Amino acid sequence: MRGRLAVALLGLCGLLAGCASTVSGTGHPAANATKPGGGPSASAGPSRSAAPDDSGRQTLSCGGSKISPAGSPYCFTMPGGFQDVSSSVRVDASIGKEKYRSAVAVSSQDLIIISVYELRRSTDDISDDTLAGELTQVLQQLSKQGFTFDSTTADKTTVDGARSFGYHAVQDSTGLESDVYFLFRGRNELQVNCQWKDKESDISRGCKSVLGTLQFKTVQ
Repeated sequence: MRGRLAVALLGLCGLLAGCASTVSGTGHPAANATKPGGGPSASAGPSRSAAPDDSGRQTLSCGGSKISPAGSPYCFTMPGGFQDVSSSVRVDASIGKEKYRSAVAVSSQDLIIISVYELRRSTDDISDDTLAGELTQVLQQLSKQGFTFDSTTADKTTVDGARSFGYHAVQDSTGLESDVYFLFRGRNELQVNCQWKDKESDISRGCKSVLGTLQFKTVQ
């Protein structure tokens, strides 16, 4: 599984972390495209204007064929039919404070990437509206880099009790599509990027599985 694509590394601007941009990268397979909205949905949760009462998770206990980088605050069960390509997903540069990355794939351009960014402060007392505003700035930057979003209004759900903001996008230059989910708990932002070129149904199934088995530990 080899490919060369533009890699979108996303972090919140200003309030929480450094601004994001798009850089050229080499992936084996490749990581890319941020896509909001309409993809597989996580467990539904109410829309909120204030920060939630999320006591968080202190331990991880994923079963089956578990993916969990050493020292990371998350784990999930690898979807059936996917292979672990975490060690072969590479980029030429990183933006912000990405601490962990893992990936599972069914082909070089059809894969799911999970990344964790360390933020400057805890998000637990930050409202949904404020977080959504920060994410809107990220999407505006990516739009200038050739990404088209269905909507800049997030699909707000919860994953493992953590707040999740979902979007769907297309990268104009390659036609790659993605559903991307930004999860917030404590001082970590976890992103689940479900990207496809030819195997939309496989990625949709795999994305639902990852979101359904994902456990995300609180780090303050």
